[in-house]
Amino acid sequence: MRTTLIDLKTVARDDRGLRIALAGELDFYTVEHVGPRLRELAESGHRNLILDLRGLSFCDSAGIDFFTRLNHRSRAAGTRLLLCDVPPQVIKSMRVLAADRDLQFVVS
Repeated sequence: MRTTLIDLKTVARDDRGLRIALAGELDFYTVEHVGPRLRELAESGHRNLILDLRGLSFCDSAGIDFFTRLNHRSRAAGTRLLLCDVPPQVIKSMRVLAADRDLQFVVS
């Protein structure tokens, strides 16, 4: 039995959008845990969905692929996906996979 190593919590909801914090490890298994809720939020009509990633200790290619797919889903629903406080090792992986071309980063 695998213990979920990721936490998802709402940090703020205001006129700028919805801010969600992710903490822990984002990989093939944990994407299955948080993915459905994040996809639901991406389509919930907020102007912006801001993912605060400062708490991520690990993110593999499955997590990065998930961000890319979530970005496309968000755009289709009229929501901007913004990634904030992305750890340097995650940015480096995103660059290697060329995912940084499609994703939008902001500083908190």
